[in-house]
Amino acid sequence: MHKILLDSSVYGKLIMEEDVLKKVRLKFESHDFVVYGTDIIRKELRDTPKHIKYGKNKVRILLLDTYDFFVRKENPSLKYNKLVAALANDYFKEYKLKDGALSKEAIRNDFSIVATATIYQLDIVVSDDERTMLSYKAISSYYKINKRYGLKNPIFKKYSTFKKELAR
Repeated sequence: MHKILLDSSVYGKLIMEEDVLKKVRLKFESHDFVVYGTDIIRKELRDTPKHIKYGKNKVRILLLDTYDFFVRKENPSLKYNKLVAALANDYFKEYKLKDGALSKEAIRNDFSIVATATIYQLDIVVSDDERTMLSYKAISSYYKINKRYGLKNPIFKKYSTFKKELAR
C-alpha cells in the first residue's frame, strides 16, 4: 500500500473529472493507497472563494468534501513542525542557489508540503503544479537537500501521469 499526498491542485482536477475521482475512490477504498493531507493543503482549499460554482455545486464545498473523504481519522492530516519548517527553508536556500525565480512567499507552501511528505516518509506526491512544486529547479533542490540529510525522496508524479496509472 502506497502512502500518497495529493497537492491542492489535484483536488481541483478531481472534482472536475468525476470519472477519475471515482477511480481514485475505488483504489482508496480497496486499500491500494492511503491519502494523507496537511493543514496547508486544507487551508489552500478553504481559501477558494465561496461564490465559485461548478454546475450547481459550490467549488469550495466540493474541494473540502473530497479532501475530507480521503483524509480521515485513520490517516489524519500531517502536522507542520519545526523539522518540516527547517527542511522547507533548506529547500528554498538550495532553490535560490539554482537561480530559482520565485520568491519565498510564492513557493513556501509547496516546499512545506514536500518537506512534510519527506519527514513523514510518504511514497508519492501528486501535483499539477509544474511551475513551482514540480519544476526542475525545485525537484533538484529536494533531491540535493534530502541526500545531504539522508532522507528518502518521495516519488513526484504529475497529475496526468497519476491519472493514466489509474486506468491500468
